[in-house]
Amino acid sequence: MFERLLQWVFPDECVGCGMRGALLCAGCLAAAPPYTDPMPCLGAHQVFIRYEYIDTIRAALLLLKYCGKRRIAQAFADALVSMLPTTYAAVIALPAAPLRISQRGYDQAVLVAQAVARRLGVRYGSGLFRTRDTTAQAHLTRAQRAANVAGAFGWQGAVPNGRVLLVDDICTTGATLREAIHALHAAGIQDVDVAVIARGKTN
Repeated sequence: MFERLLQWVFPDECVGCGMRGALLCAGCLAAAPPYTDPMPCLGAHQVFIRYEYIDTIRAALLLLKYCGKRRIAQAFADALVSMLPTTYAAVIALPAAPLRISQRGYDQAVLVAQAVARRLGVRYGSGLFRTRDTTAQAHLTRAQRAANVAGAFGWQGAVPNGRVLLVDDICTTGATLREAIHALHAAGIQDVDVAVIARGKTN
């Protein structure tokens, strides 16, 4: 209720064009440069990446991750669903490190994954977890990123019966996604697709 009151007093403005009514409007989403380079080899069945990590998409993701603008997750979920099949047993988020979740108060990938699951009409699965905190990847080299997340994921609970969709916000080298997929395979989930909002430049 408090959030709705704030929206009435201070209406959302699109991070791209400034139009009132949404933090990220449909027009800016449609105009954002799609990701067209080859998909990274992550060990997944299929990899879907929607956008380049530049301009409006970069600004919107930064608002989602660091500024508490959780509602942007809904727009990104719509953008991902538009490129996905609908035959999944479950949708899973790539979990952030526990320290960063405690600092932000939420996990942005979980918000997007839950919204994707609702739109696809499938179960959201929360069995993937971090076995330890890891250093932020942003300023690490490719080799350092791989070492940083090695063995950082595990699975707990029942294993979904069928293909699962693993959702994340940003992919750079893909090291974190590879480790998560390895943990899913080790748990017995062999058929994994990946959906990512944007891909950034690699070091």
